Amino acid sequence: MRKFSRPILFQLLGAWLFLRCLTSLVVAAFSPLYPLTPLEKRIALWPPAPDILAWLNRVLVAPWLRWDAVWFTRILVRGYRPWDGTTSFLPLFPWLSWPLYRLGLDPTFSLLLTSSLAAMLLFLVFYRLASLDLPPASAWTALLLFATFPLAFILFAPYSESLFLLWAAAALYSMRGRHWGLAALFSFLAAITRQQGLFLALPLAWWAWEASGRSLGGVKRTWRAWAATLAAPAGLAAWAIYRIAVLHEGRLDFSNPQGLIYSALLSPSASIVVKGQAFAWPWNAFAVAVSKAIHTPEINVFVNLTLGVLFVAAFAAAWKHLHIAERIYSLAIILVSFSVTTGDYAYISLPRHLLLALPVFIGLAAALKKSWQRKTLIAIQIIGAMFLLVLYVFIQLIP
Repeated sequence: MRKFSRPILFQLLGAWLFLRCLTSLVVAAFSPLYPLTPLEKRIALWPPAPDILAWLNRVLVAPWLRWDAVWFTRILVRGYRPWDGTTSFLPLFPWLSWPLYRLGLDPTFSLLLTSSLAAMLLFLVFYRLASLDLPPASAWTALLLFATFPLAFILFAPYSESLFLLWAAAALYSMRGRHWGLAALFSFLAAITRQQGLFLALPLAWWAWEASGRSLGGVKRTWRAWAATLAAPAGLAAWAIYRIAVLHEGRLDFSNPQGLIYSALLSPSASIVVKGQAFAWPWNAFAVAVSKAIHTPEINVFVNLTLGVLFVAAFAAAWKHLHIAERIYSLAIILVSFSVTTGDYAYISLPRHLLLALPVFIGLAAALKKSWQRKTLIAIQIIGAMFLLVLYVFIQLIP
């Protein structure tokens, strides 16, 4: 990977720092309207409390402790336990945060620091990935489109998305350069960060097929590339083996597709985290969501459907500007994201799951030819992101 020029490096780090500060200011400013954690209830936002460290924790950390952040904090403090829902969350994110916690840092701050550093590196790798197909100005636009997507504020929360996307972007970049060992490593790391890392095996298989000259005769010569496609499945399999053999949480269920998915790829205790969740055909899950929006409309359903449809439109616009391997990966992420349904919310966290299809933003930057189109979309996205971030603080949005 070539070195960044100093202006580009400052530009990328400046974008990361701006969004890191902006998201922190928004959650801090609105947290007094919905003080959820004991620290938020006990210590006022202003003026600073005599215990300055506790006050800083209240201002910068506690307002982020919502939804999945609570589960990751629980894992960091207590470890994984079978049948309590924690095994729904893959281990690399809390594992990387564990040394910080052991040094005496607050557990949620440890997670927040890990995700923030991962987001900073992600910005650098994403820009480099976009630069493979776009000139510098368009690569910068692609980064802004990605970083300001309405649910991209999750990159700065104590969630695993920034870490996963760092590995995914690094894996896709390594594939393009035919660095099979690095592609395998990053795919493995992605697969033990989030289950969607499994889908990195698909673009890897395509690039391996390309490297072999699209002929069976070249497969033997490119065995390293084909071996690399096993890295992501191996990562997910390793976690399943640990969960079943070490934690003693269930066993593989081959009786039906749902049982196999939740025993091998996810966790049989996932229903503790989100009740009623299941996989369905995308069109069936979408029909359930539309029915929910019509008969019992809620803000979560509206956000999921609106951003979901707009993301599919963005994917359609980006399609012709993407390599086949990137289309395959993005399509797999989108189809699976639209296939997860729940009893209460129809869709849950749909835009956050769609965010993982990061090549879409690169293709979209190429599709938006006019400067005003790009600037308008980025401005709208920033407004939408801040609005949804406020809803996150108020527990009105499940990201």
